[in-house]
Amino acid sequence: MRVTEYPLFAGPEWVLRSAIRRTMTHPGAYLYATQEAPLGDRISTLLNDSAATPVDFRVNTILVPNSLSPEGGADVADVYRSLPYLDYDTVISIAPSRGEQFKRITVCSMDVYSSALGEVRIDDLVRNELCDEDDDVFLDDRGHFSGTGMDVQLPFLQRTLKDFSVVPLVMGTETVDYCKELGSAIGEIMSNRNMLVLACVDVVEASEKGMDLFRSHLMNLDITAMMVLLNQESEIKVEGKGPVLVAMIAATQRRADVVRITEMNSAINGRQGFTGALIGRY
Repeated sequence: MRVTEYPLFAGPEWVLRSAIRRTMTHPGAYLYATQEAPLGDRISTLLNDSAATPVDFRVNTILVPNSLSPEGGADVADVYRSLPYLDYDTVISIAPSRGEQFKRITVCSMDVYSSALGEVRIDDLVRNELCDEDDDVFLDDRGHFSGTGMDVQLPFLQRTLKDFSVVPLVMGTETVDYCKELGSAIGEIMSNRNMLVLACVDVVEASEKGMDLFRSHLMNLDITAMMVLLNQESEIKVEGKGPVLVAMIAATQRRADVVRITEMNSAINGRQGFTGALIGRY
């Protein structure tokens, strides 16, 4: 059977809970192929077919989708193909909570996180440091395993990076204070570590002006202007404003000075909008 005949997604049905194999449903979440061979072949094909080239700076943060439509795999592959180095030790993902809202930030309690491509160790040391650094971070599985965030990104990470651990975070609330505290905590933990931060975000709706402002504020790493834009929700509405702000705060704390945007699309014809970007330092 040819690789290109394997589907990436099986449809909006059952979402496999990682590590303990519990199933749960989530409206609009698309299920990856549940077997290793078809999923691995399809992800590898998307990465190999990408025309993106590695950027010329050290990347510490990327923006990727929180959820993924059947058509969106190629855009995600472009982000990962743009990474100049693949030797990250730990990947922290930050995703918004979909559905349930709770006044805390949760970090997955499992020992491993898994996809059909296998298991990845959760970095217990970094997880504990985050809980110590920020009083609002709790060992709690609320918001996790919903077919978004790390569930979407893990297969791409497994086909891109070599030997790495993960720390999945979900923001049950995305207030400015929570964003500032978490961004500062992650920025501190990134010091002297070989770490990649993933901000998971979907563009729900936006005007042309809203997309232009989003692009400008991101390119300039203008955190204050981005906070105002995303909180007003008059020109652009995103699912994952907290992760965007946290990632920008953490990146600038690590003296980021360059942004490369690989893709930026507004929501259209029922498909969520997408922003792919890499942030780092020359």
